[in-house]
Amino acid sequence: MDASRIERIISLLYISSAVLSLTSLICLVTVWQYWTSIVNFCINVDCGCILYARSSFNSFMGGEVILCHFGVYGMIPPLIFGLCLGGYHGYRCCIHKNLDAPVQVTSRNLETDDGPAVVVRPKRRAPCKQWTLASFLTILLFFLSLTHAIITTDGYYKTCEQYRKRLIQVLNSAGRETEVIHDRLSCGAMFDFMDYLQSDPDTFEYKKIDTGFALRLAIVSSWLNCCAWILAFSLNVIAARKRFCCWTLQIDPPEDDAGAIALASIRSRHQTE
Repeated sequence: MDASRIERIISLLYISSAVLSLTSLICLVTVWQYWTSIVNFCINVDCGCILYARSSFNSFMGGEVILCHFGVYGMIPPLIFGLCLGGYHGYRCCIHKNLDAPVQVTSRNLETDDGPAVVVRPKRRAPCKQWTLASFLTILLFFLSLTHAIITTDGYYKTCEQYRKRLIQVLNSAGRETEVIHDRLSCGAMFDFMDYLQSDPDTFEYKKIDTGFALRLAIVSSWLNCCAWILAFSLNVIAARKRFCCWTLQIDPPEDDAGAIALASIRSRHQTE
């Protein structure tokens, strides 16, 4: 795989990571701000996060707000670096600034049997040299995204399990009904019950939300974000190994130097005559 193709793929991965990070961030901040005043029943502790919520005897309390802080602000570094790196590699791959113009870049005088010859090489974009630094950066962002995905996923299922207990209390369920709630109803159904039974009655008529869908979209975006960063890391490692093994990595394939020498020699001969 040549450097041009690597940079095109990496650019798409970086941009995809930025889009996925933004999607996860928007979903989590929307759910967090919607539920923060409804589930924050703790004393002297801010527990307004919908992740890792807990069912108590007479209320449903949220998890510690630091979890939602990480869920939202933890996506900012992948978003920023994804946009910056994606824009950089995208510019190198898509914007060819006067690279096709026959501009003399380097020259050297040669003495031949027919007189002096001038060697002219084509103008080329310099190859990217920061593959190693990019590899370290992408692996750090991968671990950050992986931690974010694990916490978001685990918090989603912990809240789901806790609300099963709360739903049994609210509905005064017993017997088979309790068994159905525990064994048959999915987490999506649990969050649907939460949206209708646990929401603020004063604002429900004009302020509705699909909590389950928003959290599932955030989880899927987080895991896809992890995949994008690990693929970007792999491609950066491949490019770095090629560079350190003295393999030529160039955006534009080199033209035939022999042809350039011949053309320059002919032009020089005509000028001499």
